[in-house]
Amino acid sequence: MVDFNAMLANAGQPEPIEPRELHALLNKKQGYGKLWDVQGQVLERWHERRSERDLVIKVNTGGGKTVDGLVILQSYVNEGKGPGLYVAPNNHLVRQVLAEAANLGIPVTTDVDGTQYLAGEAIGVINAHELVNGRSKFSNRRPTRPRSPIGAVVIDDAHAAIATTRTQLALSLQHSSSGYEQLLDLFASDLRDQSLNGYLDVVEKRRGVAMRVPFWAWREKLERVVPILRAEAQEDMPLYWSWQGVSEHLALCRAVFSDRELTITPHCPPIEHVTSFVEANHRIFLTATLADDSVLVTDFGADSASIARPITPTTAGDIGERMILAPQEINPSLKVEKVRDHIAKLSEEHNTVVIVPSEKGAQPWKEYAAEVAVGDDVETVVDRLRSGSHVGLVVLINRYDGIDLPNNACRVLVIDGLPEAFSPEERIRSLMMSAGSGVDDRQVQRIEQGMGRGVRSNEDHCVVFLLGPRLAQLTVDSRTVTRFSPATQAQLKLSRRLASQIDNVPVEQIISTARQALSREPGWVKLALQALRNIAPLPGHVSSAAIAERQAFELAQNRAFAEAVAVVSEAANLEEISDATAGILLELQATYVDMTDPVLGQHVLAQARAKNTSVVKPRAGVTYVPLHAHSAQAKSCAEMLAAKFSTPAALCLEAEKIIEDLVFDEMRIDQFEEAFREAGLFIGLGSQRPEHDTGSGPDNLWALGGNSFWVIEAKTGAKSAAIGKRDIGQLSTSMLWFGDRYDPDASSIPVMVHRAVQIYSDASPLPGMRVITEKTLSEFAGALRQFAQALSANDWTDPDVVGRLLEGHGLSAGSLQRYTVLQRGVKN
Repeated sequence: MVDFNAMLANAGQPEPIEPRELHALLNKKQGYGKLWDVQGQVLERWHERRSERDLVIKVNTGGGKTVDGLVILQSYVNEGKGPGLYVAPNNHLVRQVLAEAANLGIPVTTDVDGTQYLAGEAIGVINAHELVNGRSKFSNRRPTRPRSPIGAVVIDDAHAAIATTRTQLALSLQHSSSGYEQLLDLFASDLRDQSLNGYLDVVEKRRGVAMRVPFWAWREKLERVVPILRAEAQEDMPLYWSWQGVSEHLALCRAVFSDRELTITPHCPPIEHVTSFVEANHRIFLTATLADDSVLVTDFGADSASIARPITPTTAGDIGERMILAPQEINPSLKVEKVRDHIAKLSEEHNTVVIVPSEKGAQPWKEYAAEVAVGDDVETVVDRLRSGSHVGLVVLINRYDGIDLPNNACRVLVIDGLPEAFSPEERIRSLMMSAGSGVDDRQVQRIEQGMGRGVRSNEDHCVVFLLGPRLAQLTVDSRTVTRFSPATQAQLKLSRRLASQIDNVPVEQIISTARQALSREPGWVKLALQALRNIAPLPGHVSSAAIAERQAFELAQNRAFAEAVAVVSEAANLEEISDATAGILLELQATYVDMTDPVLGQHVLAQARAKNTSVVKPRAGVTYVPLHAHSAQAKSCAEMLAAKFSTPAALCLEAEKIIEDLVFDEMRIDQFEEAFREAGLFIGLGSQRPEHDTGSGPDNLWALGGNSFWVIEAKTGAKSAAIGKRDIGQLSTSMLWFGDRYDPDASSIPVMVHRAVQIYSDASPLPGMRVITEKTLSEFAGALRQFAQALSANDWTDPDVVGRLLEGHGLSAGSLQRYTVLQRGVKN
């Protein structure tokens, strides 16, 4: 027999590195002979820049990124720049990459310690958790053997890998651990100084609270912290897998307690722990939806200049067809329950996938669902949907990425509610980042990821429903629309045009419109294709704030604190920086200043607090600014409405957004307090959150005009059968706080938001105390909705009209008492 391999070996021809030639010479399976046009464009543009170390490639979902990534790695390996490593977000996608490589004839392996990978004979394929963890095989600190090298690496679904990096290069201690209790005791006085109520909520395991350890307290007590953490990092202990990745960076961490856990998170992920990744010759980041590339700089230490110039196809319009419908933007008066009922009827004909943020969010769908899946169960359900059979309605909990649902696997996709932040660190970061618009960039990113699950090629199609007023608001709010990719922005723009054609119609007509898309009505198909014509590729964007954060972190690691301070200070003062971001940067600046000059650090922190009230409170507290006591409600309301809203839809959506958070929910306590503040402003009252803003005082304070006030403690997470001694004590303290800061002639009514109206026998009732119950809160929310709808049909800039509508809907200051009941009786 002729030894063809020997002949090839003796031919003396170098291995191909030009991507089209390389692809043509692969021993591919039937049907994989040609590159798609988009794939070819991307590979040509990559080849022109192949010498650059960090590159981001942006291709729409279904654009063949996996083939691009594998060919790129094989080209680098052929060039002698291996080993080549392909990193997928999870094991489900690892299997898909292995299958794609087999179709292309590219050798792959999952053993990055094996000779095939090390010799460059096969590309390594692993999940992101295997790359990034405290005991990574790619770290110089690997305890058992030398680290595995990386010559060139492709990070697929870079947005998902970022989430992994943030959790893997951080510490988490559950509340049941000994270390959690010891550290809570250690920082008890510091947490109390920030917020006594917040500290007691953590101690009493009230859900939804997140409390930060002030950076100066963390610095002062770090030597006492380290032994506690080391004890939790032994084998079979909670921190075993994460400790080595963070232990050298503890001075540059933020610690946050909740009722469930303590998270300790570096200011930027210390990615240098993954030595081979940091030293790799080439790092390629693949993404479909990353509108802001800044996180590649902060989290992976990527070169900002190169990342700001992404590789893209000629046009971004090759995405699958999506009709995006936000029923409550089309008709704000629609009840979401009725919308769910009609979507469930659609699922009798079409596989329907509903993505919800939490198990609680899944509850309203359970009566309709064939499957409700979370965690590892998701992959099994996805396989059923992809099998070609009709499954019906499937609910996926908190799964916005890492799954493919092509063609009939998902013809109707529902995003129900905003993605939520679950860990204490995520909640704090989300609060700080969303201070301006109410939605942070990571939420927008996850929404776009979720909407991409249902179209996996430019020949695919589905209908996307966005449920909930906050999601509906995304389609009309310029602060959020521009954060989506160009193709999604075009489809959202088409959705706005569509909404104007079916404005205020009943839900049946909205569903009928969806059926037109599902039945492939030619007019809709042509319109949808037209909307995607000539869309410019997604431009690169790396914020000055992100560059400063990463540079400062790297300087601080080397104890160059003065240089770190200078970098952050310069970024915080740029005109392009929003107040919310400036506040975050100034707090970071204060943290670094505190390392050498604690007094000056407090002065900088005061500046941060003036920009963003969600940053940590200064050591000396915050000066309280009293509410104006005598404002005319109708005039204030009309002025606010005129300044804020230009369309009836925007006004109604704002009201619905407020109402969505006016609920008794232990996981949304902070959201309730903010919504209650916004509700007061919406109806023309003076409205504050003193405890949030200054660390003392009531949860909410309303100035009703005429020197009359409500002093409000919100206990929307309480489940007790009666109001407890501690809650009564907090309201009593808040009344004393009010008396110290306001005119002695002011009228103040103590108000408790609580499920119960009785108090326990060991508590002393407050004279005149009133309670907002679930029933009366619902009545207030209903009145607010009707008021907004009435405003939208009238001149909301006219104080006389606004005053008449406030009175008519029971929202004038003199009528608000109807939404309270007198505290009554004692429960033994």
